[in-house]
Amino acid sequence: MSFDRYQTYILSAIIIMSLVTYLTRVVPFIFFQNIKNELIKKTGSHLPVCLMAILTIHSIDSLKEFDPNYLINGWIACASSVFFYCTIRSVLVSMILGTTVYYFVLNYL
Repeated sequence: MSFDRYQTYILSAIIIMSLVTYLTRVVPFIFFQNIKNELIKKTGSHLPVCLMAILTIHSIDSLKEFDPNYLINGWIACASSVFFYCTIRSVLVSMILGTTVYYFVLNYL
């Protein structure tokens, strides 16, 4: 199997973009693993939670395109995800169960 010029360009673009994406994720962990500043440590520990909250609120708002009761259904699913996380203490399981609750609320209520 031989690649023509277009296929080689696409393949090299995918490889370069993958490397750049991976390196931007890895470099902070390599260079900033021995930081002594408490503000940066606190920011690093609280930032993922804040970003997930922002993404959740944005996702609930974007539901209005296909769900007329998006606010109620979205917050029910969000509250159920928080409940499942507080009881099970597993992020993955609480996300799956919250999505399942949203599916059932959307389709059966």
